Amino acid sequence: MELNTTDKQVHTRRFSSREIEVISGLLAGFSTTIVTHPLDVIKIRLQLSRDTPKTTHPLESIISVIKKINQDAKVAYKLNHKPKAFNYLIQYYRGITPNLIGNISAWGIYFALYAEFKSKVKTNNTTMNYFASSVLAGLSTSIITNPLWVLKTRILGSSRNESNAYRSVTDGIRQMLAKEGITSFWKGTIPSLFSVVQASLQITIYDHIKVYLSSPHHRSESIGATSHLSTWQYLYSSASSKIISMLILYPTQVVRSRLQYSQDSSSSIVSIVKELYYKEGGLKGFYKGIGANILRVLPATCVTFVAYENVKRYLM
Repeated sequence: MELNTTDKQVHTRRFSSREIEVISGLLAGFSTTIVTHPLDVIKIRLQLSRDTPKTTHPLESIISVIKKINQDAKVAYKLNHKPKAFNYLIQYYRGITPNLIGNISAWGIYFALYAEFKSKVKTNNTTMNYFASSVLAGLSTSIITNPLWVLKTRILGSSRNESNAYRSVTDGIRQMLAKEGITSFWKGTIPSLFSVVQASLQITIYDHIKVYLSSPHHRSESIGATSHLSTWQYLYSSASSKIISMLILYPTQVVRSRLQYSQDSSSSIVSIVKELYYKEGGLKGFYKGIGANILRVLPATCVTFVAYENVKRYLM
């Protein structure tokens, strides 16, 4: 019996806690990207749109973007004569490579750093501990992965049929280095750092909801005495935390997308904010694409955290 127990302990400890965080984050990022990438394409196109919200209904904007993507697929079909389904997939999964690399690396780095900082940052306030750890992890991850998000935004924001469109990740890197220099890879970093606050706020709310649902009063008999929640509770925790944080800080995403997409060296946060407010509908301009983003972030957030929690539970 003692041998079996020892074998079980060795088996369950095949990965270190840091390795578990990294693997869980990598698989969560991969799953999320594959499932939600088409919605990401639509969201980016909406954020880069110059239409004024006063004259364009959000649903009409979404339909218009979808029609444009479908039209691009039809044009591509006439040119390459490949199966229609293939051309539609190519259009809706345009930019999947930088998005996959970005999300996989970002979530892997983030969860590993978050766990590390939580063990190092010690405060008397649990909320501050969660928030500070998340901010530190988010800032580090954002700076490291920003070049991938610039490439992703530019590829997703254009059609393959456009003359100046990047043909691939390597083509995008080559063009950016030749025309704009290496600093162009960190365009939009400052607004991205604001987005870290949103992610940190979300993680803080998420961890608090998990603690709340884990309390004896709210635990179901099926969960028992373990520290794990049910899939439905993870879904509720992730969706609630994401919606609250997104509504507060979504405008920074719009500004960031505009900065990253722009190849004009004179573009700045101030000029983009002025353009959005004075020319594109006031405050509504800062919430462009939020309808598509809500549809995108809910499944994305739920897939990410459910995958992360379940992979982590399996590896522990």
